[in-house]
Formats: sequence, structure tokens, C-alpha cells
Amino acid sequence: VQLRRTRRSLPVGGLQVKDSLLPSFPSQCGKMEENVEYQVEGGWYMSLDHIPDPEMCCAMCQGVVQCKAWTWVKDAGLDGCPSQCWLKGGLPTGKQSKPGLVSGLPPDRPSFLAVVASSAASASGDAAGAVAAEPLGGSMFCFSLMVPHSYEQELLEFQHKERISIFGCDAWDVYSNISLSVCPGVRTTVVPTDLTVKFGGDSYTALNSWIFIAVLHNFSSTEPYLFFEVWKRVIDDGRHKKHNWIAKVDPDAVFFPERLRPVAAAHAGVGYISNCKYGLHGPIEVLSDQALYVLEADYKASFDGKAPKQCVEQLHFGLWGEDFFLSRCLWQVHNVTRETAPSLMCEAHCDCPDWYWCGGDAVTYHPFKRADMYKQCMANSFAAVAGKSAAVAA
Repeated sequence: VQLRRTRRSLPVGGLQVKDSLLPSFPSQCGKMEENVEYQVEGGWYMSLDHIPDPEMCCAMCQGVVQCKAWTWVKDAGLDGCPSQCWLKGGLPTGKQSKPGLVSGLPPDRPSFLAVVASSAASASGDAAGAVAAEPLGGSMFCFSLMVPHSYEQELLEFQHKERISIFGCDAWDVYSNISLSVCPGVRTTVVPTDLTVKFGGDSYTALNSWIFIAVLHNFSSTEPYLFFEVWKRVIDDGRHKKHNWIAKVDPDAVFFPERLRPVAAAHAGVGYISNCKYGLHGPIEVLSDQALYVLEADYKASFDGKAPKQCVEQLHFGLWGEDFFLSRCLWQVHNVTRETAPSLMCEAHCDCPDWYWCGGDAVTYHPFKRADMYKQCMANSFAAVAGKSAAVAA
């Protein structure tokens, strides 16, 4: 999803639409009208590129508080997915018939205040890792890897202010390739690596194993020495010696640490918890302390302690992401036990097509790259869970 401040002109000649543009499933949107553009006089607006359907456009509108109405364009002439979503800052003053467009109003926005109150009550951690009492499932250390001077910094600043996401764990840290202040009270821990990411492979995913694996050249040898840079830093800091579980959480993953605790308790004794039936996906990676002890031993087995020796020697990861490499390293090379918990993550790449509504009790929803949309996702999920609980109680 790309954010734009300008709308793209529609192709000349008109668009012939034969099939219905409306969702074939029950919509959660407030209102939708097909082949119509809502007219709004002046004011705020925003365009979002590559939004595949009107339902997602409606959810994006709900996530931005300024948005009062929206229009989805099936074909805006963009490369790849050609669809575009127009968010509008006023209620419609008129309608214009336009084939290939869907317009609507967002649903009500559940309040974020209940989330804040709940997070404040459950948060108990700090960067130093002090834990007052043994929590459900064991102690959790959570961390994020941040690209400096990017939207990720804004997300982490918001999360820290509200004491949500990784800042609701028993201990936390933010890693980056430079030292900087994310916000008052949060300074990055440096991991020397390049955070530029390319995309590719069968699923066109981030080829970021080399962010977690740095390449060093020994001048007496032509072989490169590779290692998990970030996980190595976590191990060097001894996080697995102080905590039962270590969770890597992407900054744009809406993460409920209090929901991870019962999942961790249900999978006590396993090496790591996979989050998808297709394998481990990167938005959240949950490893036990025992899994990190195994990795630590593999580092020590290498001649310079900078590479997990067996994993580097036995795996080939030319078009692998970090998540796939990590999973293969643990269960294929080291026979570390794993179990899958589908409730760990809701994202489109793991058969959760309505991820953008955040309408369930998943531990994480991914991806949300704006603080306002992140905030609304949390509020939606909290309201959905509270509503189900109230219905059961009744």
C-alpha cells in the first residue's frame, strides 16, 4: 500500500464494468454505492495506491480520523494492482455516476481509550528487564528492528507513549543500525548492518535474511562468513538467560502482548511457535529461551563466534527471507521443536483476508504503517473481543 497526497486522473474513454464491484461477502462498511463518486467540497483528502477492493478502502477510511467519505477506483492506471482509494474529509454534498467507482461512508470508530486502560493495567516491563512476579506463560522479552528516520520510528514513538505493543512486555528493546533517540526514554541498541531491503522470490517477499545475516570477508579466505546479526545481539545481551520467551515484532505489526501470554503458556516446552500453516512469517517471531541456547551454541562452534556454524554450512538462502532462514535453521538443522498457533498472526499472506478490520482476538495484525490506522486497528480488535465476551456473558 502506498500513500499519496494527489489523485491520479482516470483513463480517458470510460471504464466498462460488467461484474459487480461490491463485496461478495457481508460487508463491515457503513455504506457502499456502486458506480458512484461522492462529491465533497474542498477540504482534506488523501489517495492510497494499490488498494485491491472497496472493502479495504472503507477500512482505510475508518482508520484515518479525518476521513468522512471515500471512493474506490477499480482502474486508476497504476502499475501492478491498478486500484486506488480516495479518502475525503467531508460528507458527500452530491453524487456523480461513474462506472468502475465505488463510494461509501466509514463505519463507527470504536474508542481507543479502553485499549489504553487495559494496556496500562497489564504492562509491567522495562528496558532493563526487571520482572516483579512470574507472569502467565513465563517472562517475555520483546524487540523491534527499526529502519531509522522512517515511518517505523513514528510508530514506535506512538507505541511507547501508549505503553502498547513491545512496550507492554516484561522487557523490551529497539534495535537499529545507528544510535538514535526514538523518543524520550527509548534509544536504539546498535546492530551494524545495512537495513535496505529488496523484494523477490516466489511470493515477492522481503529478501531480508542478510539484514539478520551480515557478510564478513576474511582476507585469508575467499569464503564469506554469515551470521544472524540481530539475533546474535539478542544472544550477546543474554536476553534468553533472563526470559522464557523472546519475541521479535515488526513495528508495523499491531501486537497485543497480553494475548501472547496464554499462547505461550499453551505451548510451554516447545522450541518456537510458528504463526502460519505455511511456515514462520516475519511480522512476529516467538522463540523460547531454549531455542536461543541452541543458536548460541552454534555461534560458539564457529571459529570466530560470528556465525551459526551448522546453519551456514547446511542451508542455501539466496532468495530466502530472514523468517524462512531462521525457521529452517532451528527445525531442519538443529531439530528444535515447533508448534503452530494460528492465532499468533492475521495477515493476507496467511489466509486472513479481512486483516484490515482487526475484528478478532489475534495476537498480531499486519501491516499498519500509520499510527492512526494502527490505533484504530487496536480499538477495533479490543471492541470485537469485548463484544463477544459480553454476548457470552448474556
